[in-house]
Amino acid sequence: MSQARTTPSTRSGVHRFAGPPAEADLVCFMHAGGLPTVYQPWVADVGDRYTVWVATVRHRDLPGAGRDLWAEYARRQADALGGIEGPLTLYGHSMGAVSAYETARELLGRGREVVHLVVSGRDAPHLPTTVELPEDTAELVRAVADRYGGVPEILLEDPELARVFGEDMRADFEALAAYVWPSGPPLDIPITVAAGVDDPVVTDEGLRAWAEHTTGPFRLERLPGGHFFDDAERSALLALLD
Repeated sequence: MSQARTTPSTRSGVHRFAGPPAEADLVCFMHAGGLPTVYQPWVADVGDRYTVWVATVRHRDLPGAGRDLWAEYARRQADALGGIEGPLTLYGHSMGAVSAYETARELLGRGREVVHLVVSGRDAPHLPTTVELPEDTAELVRAVADRYGGVPEILLEDPELARVFGEDMRADFEALAAYVWPSGPPLDIPITVAAGVDDPVVTDEGLRAWAEHTTGPFRLERLPGGHFFDDAERSALLALLD
């Protein structure tokens, strides 16, 4: 398979990885500070089953705060996905888990078919979380690396580069800190939850609490690894999509 690349779809707010179209569509949601290319390797693994898309509406570009911000996010992201026909599987990691969940709620409310919500690295959305952000942007990047991992070494070695990327990272974490779960009925679709057995930012109780958000099948899997799954662990995660 030729090397995948990101290309914009006919709508802003969603990117598709190049490759032959598949019968099903997988939409992936980024973690705080993440880039669409984090999902680029997935095409080689699931491209025969899914056309892989990345949701790219950014909370930091939207007006409002708290619930209003997240409601606007879900509306705009659902709008962006309107050009994709057929049933959708949504996957999100960490902050992306909340983004995927809120987008699923919006899509289902519009009568759009979502067949599966898969989330990882995040306790259930109705549970409060605390996000502490160092004032210095370079220190924020290092604090994120220490707690979550997954930060490229080049950002830790170059303070100026860390400050550039750290501003976007800060904006994402501020949006996440502002999230307040809007009460509502559970989804009527399967929810699958995954987390690394050594993930320091989730709890067994918090992961199991996702079951309260569906009337459909619920599955919880603890996989090898920490907050982020490396290449060797990715296959176990991707097996949960189906």
